[in-house]
Amino acid sequence: PTAPAKPSEETARNEADDEEKPIGTFDGVVHRMKVHPVGRSLREVFNDSNAVHLEAAHRLGFAPITDLRTAYAIKKPIRMVRTCDDYHIDKLRHSMPYLVPEAEMLLHEIGRSFSDTIRARGGKKYKIKVTSLTRTDVTVRRLRRHNGNATQESAHRFGTTFDISYAKFICCDSSYVVHEGDLKNILAEVLFRLRNEGRCYVKYERKQGCFHITTRPRY
Repeated sequence: PTAPAKPSEETARNEADDEEKPIGTFDGVVHRMKVHPVGRSLREVFNDSNAVHLEAAHRLGFAPITDLRTAYAIKKPIRMVRTCDDYHIDKLRHSMPYLVPEAEMLLHEIGRSFSDTIRARGGKKYKIKVTSLTRTDVTVRRLRRHNGNATQESAHRFGTTFDISYAKFICCDSSYVVHEGDLKNILAEVLFRLRNEGRCYVKYERKQGCFHITTRPRY
Protein backbone atom coordinates (compact mmCIF):
# COMPACT_ATOMS: atom_id res chain seq x y z
CA PRO A 1 0.00 0.00 0.00
CA THR A 2 1.02 3.58 -0.59
CA ALA A 3 0.42 6.84 1.23
CA PRO A 4 -3.19 8.06 1.11
CA ALA A 5 -4.40 10.93 -1.04
CA LYS A 6 -3.18 14.16 0.48
CA PRO A 7 -5.77 15.83 2.76
CA SER A 8 -5.42 19.06 4.64
CA GLU A 9 -4.03 18.75 8.16
CA GLU A 10 -7.33 19.92 9.65
CA THR A 11 -9.25 17.31 7.67
CA ALA A 12 -6.84 14.59 8.72
CA ARG A 13 -7.33 15.45 12.37
CA ASN A 14 -11.06 16.01 12.43
CA GLU A 15 -12.56 13.83 9.71
CA ALA A 16 -14.23 11.44 12.16
CA ASP A 17 -14.83 13.67 15.16
CA ASP A 18 -18.62 13.46 15.34
CA GLU A 19 -20.07 11.04 17.88
CA GLU A 20 -22.16 8.22 16.48
CA LYS A 21 -25.80 8.18 17.51
CA PRO A 22 -27.03 4.76 18.68
CA ILE A 23 -30.17 3.17 17.31
CA GLY A 24 -32.89 1.87 19.62
CA THR A 25 -34.37 3.27 22.81
CA PHE A 26 -32.71 2.91 26.21
CA ASP A 27 -35.04 1.00 28.55
CA GLY A 28 -33.32 2.17 31.73
CA VAL A 29 -31.64 -1.18 32.38
CA VAL A 30 -27.83 -1.43 32.49
CA HIS A 31 -26.97 -5.06 31.81
CA ARG A 32 -24.15 -6.98 33.45
CA MET A 33 -22.12 -9.36 31.34
CA LYS A 34 -19.97 -12.38 32.08
CA VAL A 35 -16.28 -11.49 32.18
CA HIS A 36 -13.11 -13.53 32.66
CA PRO A 37 -10.72 -11.55 34.90
CA VAL A 38 -7.13 -11.45 33.64
CA GLY A 39 -5.65 -10.64 37.05
CA ARG A 40 -6.24 -8.84 40.32
CA SER A 41 -5.11 -5.48 38.96
CA LEU A 42 -5.09 -4.36 35.33
CA ARG A 43 -2.36 -1.91 36.25
CA GLU A 44 -0.14 -4.84 37.31
CA VAL A 45 -1.09 -7.09 34.38
CA PHE A 46 -0.58 -4.46 31.67
CA ASN A 47 2.66 -2.84 32.74
CA ASP A 48 5.00 -3.11 29.73
CA SER A 49 7.68 -0.45 30.08
CA ASN A 50 8.22 2.47 27.73
CA ALA A 51 11.55 0.86 26.80
CA VAL A 52 9.93 -2.25 25.28
CA HIS A 53 7.28 -0.15 23.53
CA LEU A 54 10.06 1.97 22.00
CA GLU A 55 12.12 -1.05 20.96
CA ALA A 56 9.15 -2.52 19.05
CA ALA A 57 8.28 0.87 17.56
CA HIS A 58 11.84 1.37 16.27
CA ARG A 59 11.82 -2.07 14.63
CA LEU A 60 8.42 -1.83 12.97
CA GLY A 61 7.66 1.85 12.49
CA PHE A 62 8.75 4.74 10.34
CA ALA A 63 11.10 7.57 11.26
CA PRO A 64 9.38 10.23 13.41
CA ILE A 65 7.72 12.96 11.38
CA THR A 66 7.66 16.66 12.14
CA ASP A 67 4.32 17.48 10.48
CA LEU A 68 1.77 16.11 8.02
CA ARG A 69 3.80 17.12 4.97
CA THR A 70 6.75 14.97 5.97
CA ALA A 71 4.46 11.92 6.18
CA TYR A 72 4.40 11.86 2.38
CA ALA A 73 8.17 11.44 2.24
CA ILE A 74 8.01 8.23 4.27
CA LYS A 75 9.21 5.22 2.30
CA LYS A 76 7.35 2.70 4.46
CA PRO A 77 3.62 2.13 3.78
CA ILE A 78 1.33 4.34 5.85
CA ARG A 79 -2.44 4.20 6.18
CA MET A 80 -5.01 6.76 7.20
CA VAL A 81 -7.22 5.43 10.00
CA ARG A 82 -10.90 6.37 9.91
CA THR A 83 -13.95 5.48 11.99
CA CYS A 84 -15.32 2.19 10.68
CA ASP A 85 -17.38 -0.83 11.74
CA ASP A 86 -14.62 -2.02 14.09
CA TYR A 87 -13.76 1.18 15.99
CA HIS A 88 -14.50 4.88 16.48
CA ILE A 89 -11.79 7.54 16.15
CA ASP A 90 -12.22 10.19 18.81
CA LYS A 91 -11.41 13.88 18.29
CA LEU A 92 -7.63 13.94 17.90
CA ARG A 93 -6.10 16.99 19.56
CA HIS A 94 -2.51 15.83 19.84
CA SER A 95 -2.13 13.17 17.15
CA MET A 96 -2.91 12.39 13.51
CA PRO A 97 -4.91 9.42 12.12
CA TYR A 98 -2.07 7.42 10.56
CA LEU A 99 -0.57 4.00 11.33
CA VAL A 100 1.71 1.51 9.67
CA PRO A 101 -0.31 -1.36 8.09
CA GLU A 102 0.55 -3.86 10.84
CA ALA A 103 -0.76 -1.51 13.53
CA GLU A 104 -3.90 -0.74 11.54
CA MET A 105 -4.61 -4.47 11.16
CA LEU A 106 -4.07 -5.04 14.88
CA LEU A 107 -6.49 -2.21 15.68
CA HIS A 108 -9.11 -3.81 13.43
CA GLU A 109 -8.60 -7.15 15.16
CA ILE A 110 -8.97 -5.64 18.64
CA GLY A 111 -12.16 -3.82 17.68
CA ARG A 112 -13.66 -6.84 15.92
CA SER A 113 -12.81 -9.24 18.77
CA PHE A 114 -14.23 -6.83 21.34
CA SER A 115 -17.51 -6.44 19.45
CA ASP A 116 -17.81 -10.15 18.68
CA THR A 117 -17.21 -11.11 22.31
CA ILE A 118 -19.99 -8.83 23.53
CA ARG A 119 -22.47 -10.23 21.01
CA ALA A 120 -21.43 -13.81 21.76
CA ARG A 121 -22.34 -13.17 25.43
CA GLY A 122 -25.78 -11.85 24.62
CA GLY A 123 -25.13 -8.16 24.06
CA LYS A 124 -25.49 -5.93 21.02
CA LYS A 125 -23.13 -3.85 18.94
CA TYR A 126 -20.42 -1.84 20.72
CA LYS A 127 -17.25 -0.21 19.41
CA ILE A 128 -13.99 0.71 21.06
CA LYS A 129 -12.97 4.38 21.09
CA VAL A 130 -9.46 5.25 19.86
CA THR A 131 -8.20 8.39 21.58
CA SER A 132 -4.67 8.81 20.21
CA LEU A 133 -2.66 7.67 17.19
CA THR A 134 0.55 8.98 15.59
CA ARG A 135 2.18 12.02 17.16
CA THR A 136 4.78 14.33 15.67
CA ASP A 137 7.65 15.87 17.63
CA VAL A 138 5.60 19.08 17.73
CA THR A 139 2.44 17.45 19.11
CA VAL A 140 4.46 15.51 21.69
CA ARG A 141 5.95 18.77 23.00
CA ARG A 142 2.49 20.35 23.04
CA LEU A 143 1.01 17.38 24.91
CA ARG A 144 3.74 17.45 27.54
CA ARG A 145 2.61 20.92 28.62
CA HIS A 146 -0.72 19.45 29.72
CA ASN A 147 0.17 15.84 30.55
CA GLY A 148 2.97 15.26 33.02
CA ASN A 149 3.11 11.55 32.14
CA ALA A 150 3.84 12.21 28.47
CA THR A 151 7.42 11.59 27.40
CA GLN A 152 9.43 13.08 24.54
CA GLU A 153 10.60 9.53 23.74
CA SER A 154 7.10 8.41 22.81
CA ALA A 155 6.31 5.24 20.85
CA HIS A 156 3.42 7.20 19.30
CA ARG A 157 5.96 8.90 17.01
CA PHE A 158 6.58 5.79 14.87
CA GLY A 159 3.08 4.92 13.59
CA THR A 160 2.96 1.69 15.59
CA THR A 161 1.11 2.85 18.68
CA PHE A 162 -2.41 3.86 19.63
CA ASP A 163 -4.50 4.45 22.76
CA ILE A 164 -7.91 2.88 23.37
CA SER A 165 -10.18 4.27 26.06
CA TYR A 166 -11.30 1.89 28.80
CA ALA A 167 -13.66 4.50 30.27
CA LYS A 168 -15.76 5.35 27.20
CA PHE A 169 -17.21 3.12 24.51
CA ILE A 170 -19.53 3.62 21.56
CA CYS A 171 -22.94 2.00 22.08
CA CYS A 172 -24.42 1.32 18.64
CA ASP A 173 -27.75 0.00 19.94
CA SER A 174 -29.05 1.68 23.09
CA SER A 175 -31.80 -0.92 23.55
CA TYR A 176 -29.15 -3.05 25.31
CA VAL A 177 -26.72 -1.02 27.42
CA VAL A 178 -23.84 -2.89 29.07
CA HIS A 179 -22.16 -1.83 32.32
CA GLU A 180 -18.96 0.11 31.52
CA GLY A 181 -16.95 -1.93 34.01
CA ASP A 182 -17.82 -5.09 32.10
CA LEU A 183 -16.91 -3.44 28.79
CA LYS A 184 -13.54 -2.47 30.24
CA ASN A 185 -12.84 -6.02 31.39
CA ILE A 186 -13.90 -7.55 28.08
CA LEU A 187 -11.50 -5.22 26.29
CA ALA A 188 -8.84 -6.32 28.79
CA GLU A 189 -9.55 -9.98 27.89
CA VAL A 190 -8.98 -9.24 24.20
CA LEU A 191 -5.72 -7.37 24.86
CA PHE A 192 -4.50 -10.04 27.29
CA ARG A 193 -4.88 -12.73 24.61
CA LEU A 194 -3.15 -10.69 21.91
CA ARG A 195 -0.36 -9.69 24.26
CA ASN A 196 0.21 -13.34 25.26
CA GLU A 197 0.38 -14.23 21.56
CA GLY A 198 3.25 -11.75 21.17
CA ARG A 199 1.21 -9.36 19.02
CA CYS A 200 1.58 -6.22 21.12
CA TYR A 201 2.78 -4.52 24.28
CA VAL A 202 0.20 -2.90 26.57
CA LYS A 203 0.39 -0.28 29.29
CA TYR A 204 -2.56 0.52 31.54
CA GLU A 205 -2.71 4.32 31.80
CA ARG A 206 -4.67 5.14 34.94
CA LYS A 207 -4.74 8.94 34.69
CA GLN A 208 -5.49 9.01 30.95
CA GLY A 209 -8.17 6.30 31.19
CA CYS A 210 -6.75 4.27 28.32
CA PHE A 211 -4.74 1.24 27.26
CA HIS A 212 -1.51 2.32 25.53
CA ILE A 213 -0.78 -0.30 22.86
CA THR A 214 2.26 -0.81 20.62
CA THR A 215 2.25 -3.33 17.79
CA ARG A 216 5.08 -5.86 17.84
CA PRO A 217 6.93 -7.04 14.73
CA ARG A 218 5.96 -10.51 13.51
CA TYR A 219 8.95 -12.83 13.24
